[in-house]
Amino acid sequence: MLIFWLLSSIVTTVLAAPRLPQATTVSVKTHPNSVHAVTTQNGNLKVMTFNIWLSGAQVTDGMKKIAKHIVEVNPDVIALQEVETNETIPELLKLMGPEWTGVFRNRTYPDVGILTRHAIVVDSQVETEKGIGVHIALKSSDKMISFWCVHLEYRSYGPYAAFNKMVTDRSQIFAGELNTAFVEPGRVQNMQELVINEEFLLALTKSDKTPVFVCGDFNAPSHQDWINATKHLHGDWEFPWPATKILVEHAGMIDSFREAHPDPLETPGNTWSTVQKFSGKEWGYSIPEPQDRIDFIFYRSPQLAIRDSRIYSGSMHLNPIPYHQENDYPSDHFSVITDFYFKQQ
Repeated sequence: MLIFWLLSSIVTTVLAAPRLPQATTVSVKTHPNSVHAVTTQNGNLKVMTFNIWLSGAQVTDGMKKIAKHIVEVNPDVIALQEVETNETIPELLKLMGPEWTGVFRNRTYPDVGILTRHAIVVDSQVETEKGIGVHIALKSSDKMISFWCVHLEYRSYGPYAAFNKMVTDRSQIFAGELNTAFVEPGRVQNMQELVINEEFLLALTKSDKTPVFVCGDFNAPSHQDWINATKHLHGDWEFPWPATKILVEHAGMIDSFREAHPDPLETPGNTWSTVQKFSGKEWGYSIPEPQDRIDFIFYRSPQLAIRDSRIYSGSMHLNPIPYHQENDYPSDHFSVITDFYFKQQ
């Protein structure tokens, strides 16, 4: 009962959040001849989320490979996680070309950033402890979007508990979502902070006209995936993972991938992991690593519909850890790409 009480009361708790520094916006001067390349075409909007694995440090020429894959996918907006330094976004923008601009958290370790081929609205940046949000004006259009990128707490990864035969009660798994053994907040508190953020709440009230997106690496599965039909894939557990549940039930957000692919048994869409197929170096990488869908593109808007949603890791073969250094795709996460379109022009 504790689990459900916490979930039902989560948005009534007031957090005394510290004042956060303003995010940093970076842009590259756009050449007039490149403007045609950054317009929304036929009302389409392509969104991508991409954990860039320590800013590409785990593979040879990682930054160049990150830029290459983003340019190949050519999203309108992309949410980045594991942005390691304040130089990461500027370096990526130089590699990607003059039509791109970006923003990242103003921290020693930024962690999250947003890149776009459109126009970030000046002074629209908002930060949380695990995220950043901006307004983006879509070029050659009168439309605006509210776009948020998050990277939730990585410790106490829930599937590890679910596959531990010593775990016998849901409360043990849920303790990890609260990060009870650490001073830092857990994924529940991370998402709670977002859904009670004043600017986020304001964006939700305007979502009929201005679509709202929440994208990123949640470091937790979806409550829509761990159901009775799939429990045999999840250590024989059904579990209401709170991070996604909060967004759906308390913010009215829609999981774009699961909307496009309603059956988690038929289309699991696992994003963890491209290369971490086995864990335990000390056991010779002989222990299977739980694979799951932990990267998401959520949205809220009656204007939008989905053409397709998919996971992405390039087209070249990927060698698993510990043989991954020369991989072309530079991440240990699959990216998620959703193609939206506006119903009315």
